[in-house]
Amino acid sequence: MKTKITFSLPPGALQIGIVEADGVLVGPTSQEYLKRIVEEVKPILEPDFVYSDRMQKGVRSLLKSYGFHPSGRSRPASEFLVKDIQARGSFKTISNLVDIINHLSLRSCLPISLLDRAKTGDNLCLRIGTEKESYVFNKEGQELSLKKLMIVAKADGALTPFGSPVKDSQATKVFESTHQIVGVIYSSPSIVDHETLAGYLSQFAELLKTEGKASSTAWEILDGPK
Repeated sequence: MKTKITFSLPPGALQIGIVEADGVLVGPTSQEYLKRIVEEVKPILEPDFVYSDRMQKGVRSLLKSYGFHPSGRSRPASEFLVKDIQARGSFKTISNLVDIINHLSLRSCLPISLLDRAKTGDNLCLRIGTEKESYVFNKEGQELSLKKLMIVAKADGALTPFGSPVKDSQATKVFESTHQIVGVIYSSPSIVDHETLAGYLSQFAELLKTEGKASSTAWEILDGPK
């Protein structure tokens, strides 16, 4: 792994999955993969669909353990995706790489960050956002307060924040110019076990090769400080 992540967090039950890829090509999602996504997320659109209470509480508890209160527009990205697809009545395709993480997030009920590694650098840390920190998360210029939120940030210099389980920074999102990425799946052993998380990471890496045309991929699971 070229990506190095350190933890500047209080002890907790955190377990994250890291995926990196080089040589990716950002473009439209293939029709074959899009058909697969549509089929696999179809149950979410059924009138009797019930969001997993265990997963919702698990992810929210993980964020709350660091002092953040997820609700409303600051709910975990995995919850937001479910609400969005239900409101739209269909899966919204954006690009091959974004569709991969949205697909996996909808299947796993776990929030996932996707960052341009050429912009973040390889030395990252997980830390807690400070009182006045925020970043712009969309092209409209809307800002997310990072106060007490677990965030992915540069590990040196200004410790610039890039991503979180809620929303990622617009500054490091993936566009057509992106050729190196790092993805972060946020979880804990009480939410999903090691084997299940490894399965999601393996699928993530494989999709980056088949759909994102990555020349190389790597992944690992990291435990937070105890």
